Amino acid sequence: MSDSPVPPFAAELAALAATGQLGTLQYGALLGELAERYGPPRAWGRVFHEDRWPRWYSYGSLQLIFCACRRLKSISIPVWHGELELPGPGVGELRTVDSRITESQVTAALADADVKWTVLTYPNLHDQRTLQVELSEDVRVDFVLVDREAYDEPVLDDWLLCKAGLWGQPHDCPKTD
Repeated sequence: MSDSPVPPFAAELAALAATGQLGTLQYGALLGELAERYGPPRAWGRVFHEDRWPRWYSYGSLQLIFCACRRLKSISIPVWHGELELPGPGVGELRTVDSRITESQVTAALADADVKWTVLTYPNLHDQRTLQVELSEDVRVDFVLVDREAYDEPVLDDWLLCKAGLWGQPHDCPKTD
């Protein structure tokens, strides 16, 4: 375990890695059902200009992508902001969380949740690594870590969580429009 206590949001992220859910947001959730639970999301438009779908939406700071069959295919959590607005608990409500989380806090939270992960490193990105959790054959949760707060800052002993995300492999959507 870590000397750092596990912050509440790190525990929420570990629950996402363990269950694939952040509240009722989960891979494959229907856009209409989420709108009933949280209110209508903010629409940002097409992911690709030439295609009607997939499309970007958001609830507070959470960036969501829905496919043509209106199912959630990706959640991106921009942790680097330091403070996030997340949906809930009520319809149309947002709650604020402190999102400054270190690698030791992430790994302690994952260990507490009995979640196994793989460390991915990149030969051309020495200042970044990813902790990846395989929820199923088609669905992953990633925790992207960086070694410093800014490019002109010194390297940290305990890397920082920069971004978290839930994503799945593409599927063939039935034609809906």
